[in-house]
Amino acid sequence: MAKGEHVLYTSVVSSSLPKEKGEFQKQNMYLEQRHDTMACRYYYHASLCRLRYDDCLLQLSREFNLSTGTIVGYLKLRLYAINTMVEQELTAQELRSRYPWFDWSCKPLVNLQ
Repeated sequence: MAKGEHVLYTSVVSSSLPKEKGEFQKQNMYLEQRHDTMACRYYYHASLCRLRYDDCLLQLSREFNLSTGTIVGYLKLRLYAINTMVEQELTAQELRSRYPWFDWSCKPLVNLQ
């Protein structure tokens, strides 16, 4: 390793790792919010846009940059929330008020054929 490479590596890696317990909790909070958002998007694609299950997973994979297997695991943890949205029959407008930065027009991100 050349002089300076080690310093650059350790400064980048050590600065990107959480240093305090509070930072780990903050990261968990963001992950929980992402999973909640993912559940809303799944409900939207499945219930409001009427996409097939595999197409819903493909959409979510594109939106969240995760594999479909990972998405399925996270959605299983949010089944209660998804079922609650189904029972409440939430509209796209209600979801838009929660997450205004998403497109709620039922336009697919990818060609699903």
